[in-house]
Amino acid sequence: MADADDFIETIDGLWPSHEYFQFLERLKNSIGSPVYLVEINLTAINLGVKWSSTPLTLLAIVDFPKPDPYKQLYPHMLVFDDGRGINLGHIARISLRAFNSEPQHLLYTNRSFTQEVLLAPRTLSRESLRATSTALLAEIFGDIPGRLLSAPSAGEQSPKPRKMQSKPKHLK
Repeated sequence: MADADDFIETIDGLWPSHEYFQFLERLKNSIGSPVYLVEINLTAINLGVKWSSTPLTLLAIVDFPKPDPYKQLYPHMLVFDDGRGINLGHIARISLRAFNSEPQHLLYTNRSFTQEVLLAPRTLSRESLRATSTALLAEIFGDIPGRLLSAPSAGEQSPKPRKMQSKPKHLK
């Protein structure tokens, strides 16, 4: 346990928090038990969570070799009976109940994500709409403005349609 304490002191105030290791101990005590996940669903444009009403059995907790807070990769990965291994950074909550969990049923919660990102106050402004629209259109059409409306260059020209050799047969 001294190694964990040394590790906590080394990264004090950075990441992950002291609470993370307390949750990790609760998870280790729940190996073999059915748990309910709330997974983070993060894309370039949208952010949300996926609640599951299907219990998964927690099989193991594995050290993750390359944690990266910017990519939401935490130092541990969980292995479940459905064959998936999920990094703890991609989980918003784990509990013993699917919905309306009381504090004693919570095994893990990603408080920094929940408080600072998911439940953070949002403002709807012209700037936020412009940024979201620009990102969505760039994802759909590419990030070079006007490329689809401009005349294609000689190298980009599509081949001309071939003429049919014979007329199609008419169906009766």
